[in-house]
Amino acid sequence: MKRFVDIFKSNNKDLNNCQLPFGSDDCGKFLRQTYKNSINETIILDESLYECIEEYDEILSSISKLESQKKVIEHKIQSNLREYEIGFCKERKITWKSVTKTSVDTKKLREELPEIVDKYLKTTTSRVFRIGR
Repeated sequence: MKRFVDIFKSNNKDLNNCQLPFGSDDCGKFLRQTYKNSINETIILDESLYECIEEYDEILSSISKLESQKKVIEHKIQSNLREYEIGFCKERKITWKSVTKTSVDTKKLREELPEIVDKYLKTTTSRVFRIGR
């Protein structure tokens, strides 16, 4: 990861003043704020970043496998809790509680009162990060 930081900083001289560590929330906020206005053009990135991209893919794969393992464990515990909301296993407290959520049915509201929906719509813009194959 340090290699990535060095590559990034060497290719972005204007960011050398930024001492925020990559991976920190502050760095994420800084990058989102600094580059919030995207341009619809393409840039060829330095090939030295490819190692980071491959590492990113490996991490995503590991996360996916771990999420699957986590789900198996959750289902096993839930099948033992059955309809009970609280269970104990040794000193560990496990809860699986019902939660009620109220939300606006925007599809129905749009069908019946479209002028109301438009009046209260809020539009925000953000950038989505993806690495394709």
